[in-house]
Amino acid sequence: MEALLLLLKELEITETGRSVPDAVSSGGRRSPAHTRWTFTQLGLGSTRAALAPLKVPEASSYEQVDRVLHQTVEGFAAAEDRPEIPTDWTMHAAQFGMQVARMLGASRDVGMHLALRVNDTVVAEAEVTERARRHLQDAVKARYTTRGSRRGHLGGLSDTGGNLKAVLWSEVGHERIPLSCGKEHREQLRQAWGHDRVEVTGLITENARGQVVKIKVDDIEPLPTEPSLSEQDLQGGFWPDMTGGLGALQHLAVIRGEA
Repeated sequence: MEALLLLLKELEITETGRSVPDAVSSGGRRSPAHTRWTFTQLGLGSTRAALAPLKVPEASSYEQVDRVLHQTVEGFAAAEDRPEIPTDWTMHAAQFGMQVARMLGASRDVGMHLALRVNDTVVAEAEVTERARRHLQDAVKARYTTRGSRRGHLGGLSDTGGNLKAVLWSEVGHERIPLSCGKEHREQLRQAWGHDRVEVTGLITENARGQVVKIKVDDIEPLPTEPSLSEQDLQGGFWPDMTGGLGALQHLAVIRGEA
């Protein structure tokens, strides 16, 4: 239960950081407030319990809490199915999820049933077993390291004793990517913070499924507010500035030496 509460806290802080960014300060971390929870149902010796928000902080909202609860249940359902970091989960959230599933068995009979109820109606549910822990464990493993860049917008910024960290919400794939920044990037972060879009260049670490686990930042560049990519570009997976403006078929022909 403690691990589950930590997971809810991590998801809420990250969700809040999307709309209410932390200030960059030269000392200490500004920790966003998070929702306090209470039991609405708990029996002595029982394995059934019901959680509900007790107090939602000003920095958050009931809508964000609802999204966090959906992210939690749907994330565990995804973790049972495949070895990847669930949508809207950070790497830290995946680690808390591993702790939740650590003591569970390998079948539903000794697993955990999660259900999200709204007005006595189940709107999301998941069966969580040891399989979720193994999948999450595989998902957070670093497999490939390359140099490159990702575009999106910044959030979840903290500065602890000069150890600068942030989160990039990528505009392709909607990944929440942890950023590790050096002291020399403090001014770049200040300048880029007010912009809707940035391009982050650095050492990119990916897991076996190609999800970005983290980026060690070399450079942060503010970009124009509106993306220059069309829906066709996004679906094809090609950046015009990487292909010289060529389309997917033309670019592949060049790579194959056919053009």
